[in-house]
Amino acid sequence: MTTLFKFVGLLVGVALTFLSFLFFGRQQGTYQGLLIGGLITALTFYLVILFSKTNFKTKIFWTVILILFAVIQQLTEPLLIDTSYRIYIKTNKETLVEINKILTEVQGDITILNDTVSKTESINSFDIDKLRVGQKKLGVYLISKSGNRIYYGLWGFLDVRLGITYFIDKTKPDNEYRHLTNNWYH
Repeated sequence: MTTLFKFVGLLVGVALTFLSFLFFGRQQGTYQGLLIGGLITALTFYLVILFSKTNFKTKIFWTVILILFAVIQQLTEPLLIDTSYRIYIKTNKETLVEINKILTEVQGDITILNDTVSKTESINSFDIDKLRVGQKKLGVYLISKSGNRIYYGLWGFLDVRLGITYFIDKTKPDNEYRHLTNNWYH
């Protein structure tokens, strides 16, 4: 294996790891595949560099570079994750606005889980159909309006839930939420 190939392989692995976070909120499967693939690729090529007959200074250099990339990744991860959510909101803006409009007019709490809409007595059948179609179009497993917020569940497994929240009024939510754009938080 040529020396250049080893270094390029390591950099490709690192780049895939960085790129994966742009899919964190909108395509969880792609995120996981890129992250795992990038980590395995980077680790494999790093170990090849470490155990090859390359001189000691080169091994130290690439170790420092890898540590530097790990620090940069940790510092940029929140920004990349926020960007992933912003891309999702921008891509699905029309559908999100339509669903938010319907749900803000409903009094009380309402949940759309799979094909089931709770509290259907306060919504007409035309709007219920719009909510179901919108949920499928967005690819969310859950839409829930509770109080002054509408939550869109993008991904969930066991006790981990990823999603975005739209705050109906302009009040700033507590610090557990990170601001994305306008009234959108995660």
